Amino acid sequence: MASSHRKGSGQGNIEVKGDTVIVNPLALDITWGGDGRYWRIEEDRRIAELIQVCWLEVNGSVEMNKLQPNTRYKLEFKIKLKPDAFGWNDSPVYIMAMPGKGTKCIWASADLSKIRKGDQTSSIPSRLEFSTPSGIADDKISFGLFEIWKGRWKGGLVIEEVVISKV
Repeated sequence: MASSHRKGSGQGNIEVKGDTVIVNPLALDITWGGDGRYWRIEEDRRIAELIQVCWLEVNGSVEMNKLQPNTRYKLEFKIKLKPDAFGWNDSPVYIMAMPGKGTKCIWASADLSKIRKGDQTSSIPSRLEFSTPSGIADDKISFGLFEIWKGRWKGGLVIEEVVISKV
């Protein structure tokens, strides 16, 4: 039986451009992402479109060897809100980064209701920054996007990519 959750694949879906790592949505683990009632994954366009969920959970990871040790980075989700997006008022999303095993999670919240709906790509306004540790060879940074606390239905979010760039 197929899972209602989608397990991403980093193979060919994580790109390094200079000091920037770009993760496309095909590399992300998406809760309810395997069920077409809740998410539409467009592999040809490399996007993940949220149709509707009341539990938003999107996770990913990148091998630390793609980043420089002892360096400050920021993490951004590049998104669009469709014209018919709903459920984002009074439901902040949280972005998380954990730069290596044994490190503390770093959290930032953002209000998606302040993002203009339409075709314009926006960064989720969170200012999430982290520093890479010195011994990073066999480790990874884990990150995620969440809204699991309000229990309200929400939809119309399009994830285009996750960008990790040097500050």
